[in-house]
Amino acid sequence: MNKMILQLDAQCDAVLVLHAIVQVLGKRAELNLLQRNRICLAVDEVYANIVRHGYQRAGGVVHLEADMTRDAQGLMLQFIFRDEAPPVDMSGCDCGSEIAPCSAEALEPGGLGIPFIHAIMDEVQHTMLEHGNQWNLIYRCTQEGISI
Repeated sequence: MNKMILQLDAQCDAVLVLHAIVQVLGKRAELNLLQRNRICLAVDEVYANIVRHGYQRAGGVVHLEADMTRDAQGLMLQFIFRDEAPPVDMSGCDCGSEIAPCSAEALEPGGLGIPFIHAIMDEVQHTMLEHGNQWNLIYRCTQEGISI
């Protein structure tokens, strides 16, 4: 069984639990360290956005389902986050995987989390719920990785 279901208090230190889950599932899927660390970055960004922007660092509940499963395209890791924060309309956000090159004049802190998530994961879906938000992230394990 490779499915893990958690309910987390939306505090920054819980990211350590998320990293451990990614490492365990990533090793079971035989992903290399670089692949596992990239997935950690994407999972960390979703969680940080929920804590910082959704709950405004005031705490709340984050539900996570993490699973290693197989479909017609092969082995994949799936991470489903649900929160009870105010719903966020992402429909006007350009969340493509193309990250524009940065120039020194245009650099500003923050704002790269969503593009990073899309660049790392193969599928990213955000759904506004009646009382919250849901993020579905899928990483296809058939990707070529760099051996470390």
